[in-house]
Amino acid sequence: MEVVARNVVVAGGEIDIVARDRGRVVAVEVRTSTGRDDPIDALDEPKRGRVARLGSRIGASRVDLIGIGLGDEGIDLHWVPGRPR
Repeated sequence: MEVVARNVVVAGGEIDIVARDRGRVVAVEVRTSTGRDDPIDALDEPKRGRVARLGSRIGASRVDLIGIGLGDEGIDLHWVPGRPR
């Protein structure tokens, strides 16, 4: 994937990263947390739905989630690719 924009403001919110993956537009939501909690868990269904609506406003074919956990043992990265539409 190639990052083409960051912090893109659209009606109703902001998309953290807009990328291209094999010619398709991908909206990426990034969450960061400290401690033992998985930041992906902070994205419940209503929040995921909001991110999907924001992605549709820019013509994204999928929405990926990236969780970055910052803990005593270093950085833990979780990438959850979305399903193509």
